[in-house]
Amino acid sequence: MDLSKFAAIEFEWDGGNLDEIEWHQVNDWECEECFFNDHEVYRNKRQGRRYSTYRLLGRTDGGRKLTVIFYVRERYRTGAGQATALVRVITAWPVE
Repeated sequence: MDLSKFAAIEFEWDGGNLDEIEWHQVNDWECEECFFNDHEVYRNKRQGRRYSTYRLLGRTDGGRKLTVIFYVRERYRTGAGQATALVRVITAWPVE
């Protein structure tokens, strides 16, 4: 998935995915930073979901390496006709 094709990225957070990343000692803002810093995105090989999931390998502003599993829940056009991605993080964990 090439996230650079989107004019904007928004994130969807709730108790479910916040609890999941907290269990791995990761903050939501750290996940978001990884999307805007240098990163690599791969299609996640896990099957059985109704939607495609992706694995992002990135760094926070502070240099912490994270793996972030996510999917793009919705793509829509802004008033200017540009695509926006609504990203839902499923889980994330630090990489040593």
